[in-house]
Amino acid sequence: MSQSTITELEQLLALENIRNTKARYCRYIDTKQWDTLGEVFAPDAVADFSTEGNPIPVLTGRDTIVQVFRDLVDVAVTVHHVHSAEVEFVSENEAKVISPMEDWVTFPEGNDNKSFHGFGHYHETFVKIDGQWLIQHTSLKRLRLDLFE
Repeated sequence: MSQSTITELEQLLALENIRNTKARYCRYIDTKQWDTLGEVFAPDAVADFSTEGNPIPVLTGRDTIVQVFRDLVDVAVTVHHVHSAEVEFVSENEAKVISPMEDWVTFPEGNDNKSFHGFGHYHETFVKIDGQWLIQHTSLKRLRLDLFE
């Protein structure tokens, strides 16, 4: 932990809140809960999911992020798994988080998008707003991306 003044108890509570926020992110995408997905992002959140074979522009604003998810994967079967996160508290209201991840995205036959199975790490900044830890910035660094027809 860097120069944060957050207590050990506050760290534990924040870790659980961050973990739950990320778990909801995965569940909301996989269960297509688009009206609820925005709740895990700060209003001015930024998302960068562009990778080779999956060129998505940098997205700014929670409404834009949710709309792009809806547009891209609403027709797909998705499975997102996020594993034990490394968390560094920058301050009482900001944390840097790195989470190993795996995702399966399967588009229906005839869809222009390619299905894929990927592995990598989310690199994120979470901020505490009105007592809740939300995703302020998210970036996906893939280690492997297997494309399917």
